[in-house]
Parts: sequence; C-alpha cells; structure tokens
Amino acid sequence: MRKRSLALACACVAAGLLLGPVPAAHAAVAPVLYGVGSGAHPGDGLVSVSASSDTAITSITAHLYAPGSAADAPEITRVSDFTPDSSTGFANLWRTTTPLRLADLGAYRVVVDLTDADGDTTTAQNTYWYELEANLTDLRVTPQNPDYEHQDVTVTGGFTVTDPRTGETTPAANEPVDLEISGPNAETRTGANGRFSYSYHVTSASSDSVNAWLRPDEPWYQSRANQSVEVRAVQSDTRVTLDAAELNIKAGQAAKVSGTAEVYVGGAWKPLAGATVDETWSDEFGGVASRPVTGADGRFTGELKMSRTGKVNVSVQRGAYLNSSPERSVTVHVARKTSISGFTVSLNKYAELTAAGYLHTGSSIPGDADNHVRLQYSADGKTGWTTVKTVTPGSGDPETGSRFKGTFDAPAKGYYRAYFAATANWQASYSTVLHAERTKTRITDANASPEPVTKGRTITVKGTLQHYTSSAWRAYSGQKVKILFRPKGSSTWYDEGDTTTRSNGSFSKGFTARKDGTWVAVLLYPNSTHLVSSGREDYVDVR
Repeated sequence: MRKRSLALACACVAAGLLLGPVPAAHAAVAPVLYGVGSGAHPGDGLVSVSASSDTAITSITAHLYAPGSAADAPEITRVSDFTPDSSTGFANLWRTTTPLRLADLGAYRVVVDLTDADGDTTTAQNTYWYELEANLTDLRVTPQNPDYEHQDVTVTGGFTVTDPRTGETTPAANEPVDLEISGPNAETRTGANGRFSYSYHVTSASSDSVNAWLRPDEPWYQSRANQSVEVRAVQSDTRVTLDAAELNIKAGQAAKVSGTAEVYVGGAWKPLAGATVDETWSDEFGGVASRPVTGADGRFTGELKMSRTGKVNVSVQRGAYLNSSPERSVTVHVARKTSISGFTVSLNKYAELTAAGYLHTGSSIPGDADNHVRLQYSADGKTGWTTVKTVTPGSGDPETGSRFKGTFDAPAKGYYRAYFAATANWQASYSTVLHAERTKTRITDANASPEPVTKGRTITVKGTLQHYTSSAWRAYSGQKVKILFRPKGSSTWYDEGDTTTRSNGSFSKGFTARKDGTWVAVLLYPNSTHLVSSGREDYVDVR
C-alpha cells in the first residue's frame, strides 16, 4: 500500500542524478544506476530506469525475479527495449515501450545491466513494484460551503483501477476507501460501480481539506496529484436581545441575566438554538462569567455572583456557523449588606424623644441620595410603622458605624425603631424595637379669682392635678405645682411660688393683686416617669 506522486518520483530521480559523481573527461567511469520504477502510470506495465555515465548509455537490460525468490532463482523475464524518456522533463531517464504482462503483482527483484559508449558496464540490483494503478475521479463535496441551516456535507467520487497484468481499466468495485478530512479520517466503501458516498457534520470554523484514497488488498499505487476539495463553513450574523437593561440583587445572590439569541439566515432573524452565550463581568479585583446554552426558542439564562455593582457584557460566542454578536450589557446593582447597632431611645418630660444609633455599611459610606436613616413609630411595636423623622448619619467609619441621632415630639408611650431603606446599591436594615413611655398629667378646673380684683386684694389660683394611670385619670397628690404670672404687655413668665397637691389632687394658693396679667399653674418638675402639664391660662384685671 503506497502513495506516490509523479513529481516526487521525478524529484527523487533528479536528486539522485545531481548527487551522483561527475565523471572526469579523462577517467573511465562505469555507469551508475539510480533507480527502477514504473513511471507515472504503473497500470501501463512499463519499466523506467534512471542512470548515468561519463558517456552515453547504449544498452539497458532489466532481469526480473519473482517477488520473494531466492538469490539463485531463475529470472522470470527480461526487458531491454528501453528508449530515452523525456515526458517528465528530467534527463537520464529511460522507459520500455512494451507493457509487461506478468502473472502476479508485487515487489520484483530486478537486476539491471548498463553499458555505455566506452564499453564500460555495470550490473546493479533494485526493486520494481508491479502494482495496480488507482485513479480518483469526480471528487466532490456538497455543499462545499455549509451554513447554519445546512451543516451536513456529503463527499462523493469514483475510483477506477488499471491492472498492468491485463492493461484493463475497470471500476474499483466494493473496495475500502479512506477519506482524509482535516482532523480524524473516515472510512467508507465503493459500490459495484466504483463510486462512494460519505456524509459528515462540519463542526469547525476553519476549512476542511477533503481527499480520498483507495485501499485495495493488492499492491496498488495512487497518485497524490489529485486535488483535494476545500470545505469552508459560512458564518451567519447573530444578535442578542436582553430581557432587562438593569437588575437589582442582594450581595451573595446570583444575578440571572436572560434574553433571546437570534441568527440571520434566509433573509430573516430566527431563534438561535444550541449556541453558547458569553456573559462576563470584571473589575480591577477580578471577575466572573457564565456561559449558558440557548434553547430551541433561542432563550438563555446565565447566573453570575458579583461582588459589587457593575455591567455584565453579553454576546453570542463565535462558532463554526456563527459570527459573534454585537455586545450588549446589563447593569447589575448589587445591594450590599447594612446593619444598625447601639440603638437607644429616651423620652424626656416634655414628650420629646431622642433616638440614636450606628449605621454600618461595610467598606464605604452611601451616597447622599441613599445615606438616610428613618426613625419610626408604632403604637403596638408590630404594625402601623410610620416615619416621624429622617436623619443623616455622620461621616464615621462605615465598618465600625456612622452615628445618627434625631429628636422629635412623641406621644406618652410607643415603640420605636431605626430603618435604613433599601436602594439599588444597599440592602435594608432595621434596629431593635424599643419602648418608651411616661405617664401623662393634666391640670383641670384651673382658675384665678376673683375677676376683676381690687389692687392689693388676694388673688387665688387653684385647680386639680391628675395623672393617667390604670387606664383612667386619677388624682395626683403630693406634687409641687408652680404658679406663673405674666404681666400685661410682657412676654416673660415670672415664678410666683409653689403649692402642693392635696390627696384629691387639688391645690390652691393666694397672691396679692398688683397688676393686670395672666396666671397659670404648671407641673414643671415631674419625676422621671411623668410628663409636664399646665392648666388653663387665666387673665385677671386688677383695678
């Protein structure tokens, strides 16, 4: 089983000729045998000899011995009808004119007698291959340029065999054929008519070089001069349509980037099935990627766990039949974790509540649009949360906490929490829920009398102090109530003295009437569990 080309054979002969000795004009040099062969067409049954000498070669006789015969075996034939062969373009070649019709194919031992014009002779031994000549005809690949919708190709062709024993050329029926395809080879067989057919799926964007070689069981020769067929896939344009331009996820979650991939074939965009889509995100610290494969409808979904907000670039991966698509991107907002610690609330006697704590946001401080903490109130600590004040944390270390604080008017009792609202870049967080309460107080039946009053006479200020306990207003005894006076035309209150509430919560105190003005009784210094309160302001005309 051999593959040879005429060009290679001739090149070898020429090389032998050039590398042989150059005879000197004055020296007797015996002829030199370079090689014996069957020429470009072994099926012709001719013998070719390459030789040279210092003078013209005048006689060539080739003695052929059966393949594998002993050294002393008789020759089976001899040939001497050699004539110069100029068909190859090389010198020092001779070929017989009468075909050999031998009984068997094979490698024959050949002894060649050479004589030149000087009478110098040489006898040299070589090998002569007597073999079938295989010829490939009509090698085709259909389609030669497969595309996305036609990815399978069929290789067809035919072989004939010329037998030197008979000189007949016949179809190479039922013979094995090796197909050379860039990459792994394939095998098939010829039919009774010598033709073959083989289909395969083209999977590479690079070109395939396809050729065919007959593989009969007998000695054979097939020229490599037959031209291979180049198969090159055609790439179609692709595109991606994303489901969303922006996505919001929490840190640690996977961003699900989805969309539809299409391919342009037959003058229209169609769903692209079985294609790989590249989804990538990176920054100066690293990156992640996902490579989903499209379904029959062209749909794809990839999942990426990103450490921070950024853009995910999406495109169809280049393939044997696909151009990579123009890149599309989706902005993924990764909401980082936050927390609130050290939350405290304090309700003072004036029903003013102060809430404070620390906001933790990791490695950076939120931007101005996001950097707010909402202080919220609920009557039962579970439902109906309302924001009563919004504050901005300070510029402290975001890891150890940025302090926030706010003060606002509050009811006598309630539940409070701090709330950092979720944004595209930050997760929501809540403080612990705290309760704050003081007991309400009030002064009823407040009165300054008589009205009007004569200057120098006594004015009596009285009333009743109560506190709200056990779900009812009850007397609040033993408490100091301060009496305040504001002269007519003034904005200043003056402390006129204290009085203590009786067991029923009532109080009274007399003062000398000096000028017109307004009187009021107030619980100004309650204990730590009660709120301040004041009675009705009463204007008294002094005459």
